[in-house]
Amino acid sequence: MKRIRPVVLGFFIWALIAGGAWAAPSEVIEIVGNGEINWTKGIILAKGSGAPPREARNIAQARLMTERAALTDARRNLLEVLKGVRVDSSTLVENFMAKNDQIRLQAEGFIQGSVEVRSQRRYLSDGAIEITVAVDLAGDFVSLMMQAAAEAKRGMERPPAPVPESKPEKRILPPPPPVSPEVKTGPPPAPPPLTPPTAVLPEKKAEPLPPPAVPVPEKKAEPQPAPGPVLEKPLPNPADLPPFTGLVLDTRGLGMKPALVIRILEEGGMELYRGQYVRPEKAALNGLALFSRDLTAAQTNPRVGKNPLTIKGARVDRANPADIVLAPENARKLAPFAQKGTFLEECRVMMVLD
Repeated sequence: MKRIRPVVLGFFIWALIAGGAWAAPSEVIEIVGNGEINWTKGIILAKGSGAPPREARNIAQARLMTERAALTDARRNLLEVLKGVRVDSSTLVENFMAKNDQIRLQAEGFIQGSVEVRSQRRYLSDGAIEITVAVDLAGDFVSLMMQAAAEAKRGMERPPAPVPESKPEKRILPPPPPVSPEVKTGPPPAPPPLTPPTAVLPEKKAEPLPPPAVPVPEKKAEPQPAPGPVLEKPLPNPADLPPFTGLVLDTRGLGMKPALVIRILEEGGMELYRGQYVRPEKAALNGLALFSRDLTAAQTNPRVGKNPLTIKGARVDRANPADIVLAPENARKLAPFAQKGTFLEECRVMMVLD
């Protein structure tokens, strides 16, 4: 996978921040420690500060050392923010970092590629400097997170290894001790008591049998019409589909939380989004989805183009609240686009949250 150059990444982050208000009401902002996760723009930010050292020889050296201290502090805070990013509804980046040294090293390298938001730099009256750094939630690290989540899910789906049945051990009892002839035995056992003779009961007269029941013919259940298939086989040609340019999924009222890995399912559990047709490099570069708190803002977001398909989610999946389940009628609207050559393959998806 091609890596994003720091210059391009810095320009991209600057464009995201300069393209609108720093924190618009429609944006999904999650505060974590000394930073925040902007799920609408797909970036994380953190602040750091540095004080001028006493051992500086001149003003220029003091300024340079203060900037370095502030950058180090900001990146340290940014790493803490990254640890709080949800990979799915129940797993944080921190969980994978604690289990895998490779992911931990990747996370530290990912943070070192962060860039400063120069418009947010502040010079304090005591000579200290406060800076803000940002990094895009995309690229190689996000791809690594998706792979780790997929492997963890496959591990949970594997059945547990059968436990061999333990056979009970046979205990060998020691032989009884020999009886000495000198030991006097007790009195002989008493004879069993005599049982009284059983009384003879009078015979009961046989009651007449009831007449045989006439069999009643069973009513055959009327056949119910089977629901239509959600995924048609074969799927229609992408050129013949309606000219939708993206998807806006309204999940308000469902309690969904933003995460890196989301899925859209139909009632039977079949994946309509995040399937085999979504290439990993596309998902890593663009992210699977962006999030908004306003339906109109999501529909006009450049990510979904000028003519997005807007549908409503039915519920969140019980096992993973980051997965949205669609009602059958909405699943049929989206199912033809669950293939290569459509806006779903390009990850042009916006999720509207509470």
